Amino acid sequence: MSILPKRSNGRRRDRHGRGMRGPLVGPESPAFRSRAQKFDDVLAVELAAFHEHLGPRLDRFDVAVLDVPAADPAPWEDGVPLARFLPFERPSKIYGRLVFYRMPLEMAMLAEDDPRGFIHEVMVGQIATAMEMDPRDVDYLR
Repeated sequence: MSILPKRSNGRRRDRHGRGMRGPLVGPESPAFRSRAQKFDDVLAVELAAFHEHLGPRLDRFDVAVLDVPAADPAPWEDGVPLARFLPFERPSKIYGRLVFYRMPLEMAMLAEDDPRGFIHEVMVGQIATAMEMDPRDVDYLR
C-alpha cells in the first residue's frame, strides 16, 4: 500500500502558465472554421457555379457530403471512392443523390497541383454521370 496519491489520467495542470488558455481566434473569425466546414464551402461554391451553368436541371438531384464511404465498396469499385451517384428506384422530383466523400477527396487533393481543379473535375464526372450527359457539356469552364 502506497502513501502517494494516485495520478488521474486526465489533463495535467499547467503549473508555469506556458500552455494555451483558450482559442486563439473567436468563433466569428474565418480562421475558426473547421476543415469540414471549409470543404463544404468549396463544394458549395462549385455547386453554385454548376447550377448557374446548368439551371434547374440540377435541382433534380440531392447533394450530400459524408466524411468517409461505407466500409463495403461496390463490387465494380476498386479502391476508395471519392464520390458516388445513387439513383433513386422511383424518382419523382428528385432523381438521385450525389455523395461526395470529404476525407478521401482531401487525401487525393494532396497529390494534386490544383486542389480546386481536382474537386471541379470530380464534380464534373459525377454530375455528367447523374445527368447522362457528356462531361464537356456539363463543365462550365470549357
